[in-house]
Amino acid sequence: MYRAGMATILSQLVRDERLYVVEELAATTPKTKEFAGQVKNLGLEQVLFVTKQLDENVYLASRNLPNVLVLEAHQVDPYSLLRYKKVVFTRDAIAQLEEQWV
Repeated sequence: MYRAGMATILSQLVRDERLYVVEELAATTPKTKEFAGQVKNLGLEQVLFVTKQLDENVYLASRNLPNVLVLEAHQVDPYSLLRYKKVVFTRDAIAQLEEQWV
């Protein structure tokens, strides 16, 4: 039941054009101001980033931003997917979810 619910949510995010896929998510330094600028340049306000493995710089740079959450693929839950306006997955995170649910 959980797997079907997650699949439905992800499908709806794609239909609503709220799900994006990027090659990788990286921050060169653990500075919140720089990461906030990157998020703003992408045109994202309230966003959930999903990665395969959490980079320390990304974690440190994003943790003080109120409308940004960074999770590892195994931590994703339905509430997090529905709570944010945009969801950005890395390609590795998608591959990990496919392995996890198949």
